[in-house]
Amino acid sequence: MKNLYKALKQFKEQDYKENKDLYESLSEVQTPHTLFVGCSDSRVSPERLLQAYPGEIFHIRNIANIVPPAGQSVKYASTTSAIEYAVEVLNVKNIIICGHSNCGGCAASINPPENIEELPYTSIWISQLEGLSQQVSKELPDEKKTVKANRLEKLNVIQQLSNLMTYENIRDRVEKNQLTLNGWHYSIGDGVISIFNEEENEFIEL
Repeated sequence: MKNLYKALKQFKEQDYKENKDLYESLSEVQTPHTLFVGCSDSRVSPERLLQAYPGEIFHIRNIANIVPPAGQSVKYASTTSAIEYAVEVLNVKNIIICGHSNCGGCAASINPPENIEELPYTSIWISQLEGLSQQVSKELPDEKKTVKANRLEKLNVIQQLSNLMTYENIRDRVEKNQLTLNGWHYSIGDGVISIFNEEENEFIEL
């Protein structure tokens, strides 16, 4: 904890002082332009990826960057309520679904660890990936687990974009060009961001 307290002091003495006007303006209201739905993985840092200041990005973080479809919105309300708030109250203009390389949630779905039963909440959550995992196993039966997991990471991003469109308010805004939906895959080791191109139905390196 000593290092964390040291970081807090450094924030107050340096970052806050340098951006005092910004923080004071944010004390009353936030107007983020983008909702970033990302994995809880500590290696994924939205502000660093987007070079964004405080107040620009509204976050949802969970294992494997999952968006439950509208039919399950009540069951997973912690995620869906944040989406609702971002769209209806904050009026964000963009939603990004960002998957990443070596995602533990996707890896566990493809190849469940022996102790997965000891993680009941995690098991329930990643069970949402079961259908995609089965699809990948059928498509790539002879590939290594890492290759399958990487394929699942990208299919998962596409699926979550589809899940977003099950919400009437989101679908309506997309159709009126008031909201954009974007699918990304972040390769941690080399810093490569691949963007899902719907017309080509593939991820293209930025």
